[in-house]
Amino acid sequence: MKSIYSSFAVVLLAGVLAQAHPPLLLAADSASSATKSSTAPAEVKPEETKTDMYISLYVQGSRPLNRPARLQEDPFTNTDVQGGLGGGLKIGFFPAFTGRYLGLEAELSGLDGKVNAPTATSGGITRSTNFRLQSINVMANVLLRYPGETIQPYIGIGAGLSGGFARDLNFQHSTIGVVNENAADGAFAYQLIGGVRANVTDRLFLFTEYKYFVANYQWESEFANGSRGPSFTLNYRSHIIAGGVGIAF
Repeated sequence: MKSIYSSFAVVLLAGVLAQAHPPLLLAADSASSATKSSTAPAEVKPEETKTDMYISLYVQGSRPLNRPARLQEDPFTNTDVQGGLGGGLKIGFFPAFTGRYLGLEAELSGLDGKVNAPTATSGGITRSTNFRLQSINVMANVLLRYPGETIQPYIGIGAGLSGGFARDLNFQHSTIGVVNENAADGAFAYQLIGGVRANVTDRLFLFTEYKYFVANYQWESEFANGSRGPSFTLNYRSHIIAGGVGIAF
């Protein structure tokens, strides 16, 4: 009987304490919950574990440097290399294991332009040339990008193959002769890249970028009668500004 009274007294005392000091019980419960939450592992956002893949289209314009065209190493010192418009396509990805900081791109682009050297005489030799310069470029780019939520600046470098096409060719040289046949050459090319990407939605983005493009073309020409003509070269250097739109997957 004494044990029954003792048990009843303990239960009664607990009930009184619960009524008199409910904040104490709530504090204890909160402390227990905080302990559990502090030991729970941090959740990783799904987008932080995804590889960023995309495809983009762009238009571009060039401003080449004036480098002399050469016919059999004889320079046309007054050469004017003119820029033009073009466009391109890029497919790229930024792997999740790099934190989406480092990425790779495959790029296909084209540019139009002109080369002109008005008639001039020096050293007893008269020279002139003009032709349309078109290029198709296949490049592989390595990019370093800050993976911001909306604005993503990036820099990079690329290398590949540039097909240079000399159209409507007209070389006049008083000692070598006249060259007026079209010619084509494939040359190693590289480029330096800097740009900014702006995410419009989760999938749609806009971008603009600057490229410094380099390719050294060497063409083999033909005379009008079909015989092999002299070679001519152009060390092409150009500033390029591009802008476009892309879709991320």
